[in-house]
Amino acid sequence: MKTSQLDLRGVYTALVTPFVRSGEAVDFASLEKLIDFQLGAGVQGVVACGSTGEAATLSPQEYVAVVRAVRERTRGACPCIAGVSASSTAVAAQAAKVAEELGCDGLLVAAPPYNKPSQAGLIEHFRAIARAARIPLVAYNIPGRSGVGFSTATIATLAHEGLIVGIKESSGSVDAVADAIAAVPERCHVLSGEDSLTLGVLAYGGTGVISASANVLPREFVSIVSAFSGGRVSEARQLQLAILPKIRALFVESNPVPVKTVLALKGIIAEPAVRLPLVPLSPASYQAVCAEFSG
Repeated sequence: MKTSQLDLRGVYTALVTPFVRSGEAVDFASLEKLIDFQLGAGVQGVVACGSTGEAATLSPQEYVAVVRAVRERTRGACPCIAGVSASSTAVAAQAAKVAEELGCDGLLVAAPPYNKPSQAGLIEHFRAIARAARIPLVAYNIPGRSGVGFSTATIATLAHEGLIVGIKESSGSVDAVADAIAAVPERCHVLSGEDSLTLGVLAYGGTGVISASANVLPREFVSIVSAFSGGRVSEARQLQLAILPKIRALFVESNPVPVKTVLALKGIIAEPAVRLPLVPLSPASYQAVCAEFSG
C-alpha cells in the first residue's frame, strides 16, 4: 500500500496548456501567469497535462517541460498532479516515472484510451504503474474519452489494494459517484470531474473537484467547496446555481476550446490556440461564450 501525503480535499484545477498563436510551441509565460492566477484564488492543487491540458497532442519532450514548469511554479504552494493517459501500459508507466522524478505529488491515471481493456486489464494497468512510481495514484473515470469506464467493483479493488488514493469521477452519473463512495474505504477520496455536479458530489460525501472550469472560475469553485465544508449548504447551493450558465458555456464545444477562449479574452493567457484535431470555436459558439462572460 502506498503512503499518501496527497490531500485531495478542495479544488484542483485541471490546467490548460497555453500555446503560441501558431500552436507550434508551448507558451510558458502564459502558463506561469495562469498558475499564479490559480494560486491567488486559493485553489488547493493543480493537474498538469490532463485532458484539459491537451496532453495527447504534446510530444514527450513537451510533456516533460510542461510538468516541470508546473511543478516548479507550484512548489511549496500547492500539490501538483500529473496526468497519465496512454494506450500502452509501458508508456504510461514510463510517464509515471518521469512525473515522480520531476517531483510531482501524484498521478491522475485514466483508463487506456482506444484499447477498451477489460476490468481485469484496468487493474493490471494500475498495478504496473504503481510498481513503476511510488507516488499516489488517482483513478480518472471518463468513459466518454477513454472508451471504457471503471466498474464499481474495479474501483473497490484498486482502493482496497491501496493502488489508488482517490477517484476523479467524470462519467456524469450521480449513481456512479454514490456507488464509488459507498464502495471505497474512507481513506480513498472521490472528487467530482463534472463541474456542474460539484455540489452533488460533496453532498454524497465527496471531498472536492478536479475542474476544467476552474481555469476561468477558480474563486467561485473555492467558494462553493469552502461554503459546503463550513456547513453553509444553502450558500454553496446558491453559488453552484449561479455559475451553471458559465459552466455550460465553457463546454459549448469540446474542452478546452471554450476555456482557452475565455482565458485569452480575459488576458490570463496570450492566445486561445489549440492543436489539431481541435479547432477554434465556431462563430455562433464564440458569440455565446462572449455573451456569458462579457463584463
